Amino acid sequence: MNIPFSPTILEHAAALVGLTPSEAAQDAGLLAKAHIAAYRRYQPGTVTVGMDIYNIEAEALGCTVRFYDDNSIPGIVERPGSVASLLSIQFCKSKGRIALLLDAAARVKQEIGISVGVAICGPFSILIELLGYENAIDAFCDEPEEIHALLQQLLDFQKAYCVEIAALGLGAVVFESWASPPLVTPAMYQNFALPYEKLLFAHMKELGFQARPLVIGGDTRGIVDDMLVSGASMLLSDYNTPLELYVQKACEKGLPVRANIDPKIILTGDWEQVAKRIQEIHIQAQTYPKLIIGSGVVPYDTPPENLLRVKEMIDEECTT
Repeated sequence: MNIPFSPTILEHAAALVGLTPSEAAQDAGLLAKAHIAAYRRYQPGTVTVGMDIYNIEAEALGCTVRFYDDNSIPGIVERPGSVASLLSIQFCKSKGRIALLLDAAARVKQEIGISVGVAICGPFSILIELLGYENAIDAFCDEPEEIHALLQQLLDFQKAYCVEIAALGLGAVVFESWASPPLVTPAMYQNFALPYEKLLFAHMKELGFQARPLVIGGDTRGIVDDMLVSGASMLLSDYNTPLELYVQKACEKGLPVRANIDPKIILTGDWEQVAKRIQEIHIQAQTYPKLIIGSGVVPYDTPPENLLRVKEMIDEECTT
């Protein structure tokens, strides 16, 4: 039985070509070069192009991003302000680095010729980045109507973004880990995140996106049933969730399951724990073959030979 291995490679791609994350994040050619190198080194089934993925839309909407000379990930250092100041946003691909990201992804697709996705954020996660976590939590309680109005505008922004992505023949992967408990309660997820995920995925389906992954890392047991009705085409079981439960839930919907390996144990080469996780996934795959092995975001300084060894271990385990 062959189980695909598709680790989440973002800043690690920059390391493969001797770049800092900030260097790769600011130049379409360098970003493409990094992801092409990662594909050639690891041969994953899919490629998702991005670097500081939670900054892109927020930067286009007014956040200031700081870039670094070392291996740190670029980060937001200034936000536009209140909810009211954001209630007049419009999509324009020339804002921030959106055009750069689209250009880089198109170059990668042209070079490698397989499915290439653009890392985008769900409306909820963009809102958190724009307001800051604590301010957003307060606003959910104090300004719910204004929050929903802003989420609707962010949804429209992402819909327009997806039109641009589809026009280039690219895919999209929706990252929404700001919606993961315990950062927010299940009730907050149901009220402020899920409705807009549903509308975004419905729009993506209309545009012809066959794959519509939703990436919410962490222990999502409290929202797993909601994730299943979001319209996403895959269910993520992170390394700290009970895989058997997620397989059972996904089986009811006929959805593939992405079972993640903890990227920290790949970084450190904890082969006993890696083997244990691969065996767990293999056992589940014997009764439900729609499994993909993935990982959380691979750290920048992960030794390439460690990722290659994980791939070899998967091949050895799953062909015996």
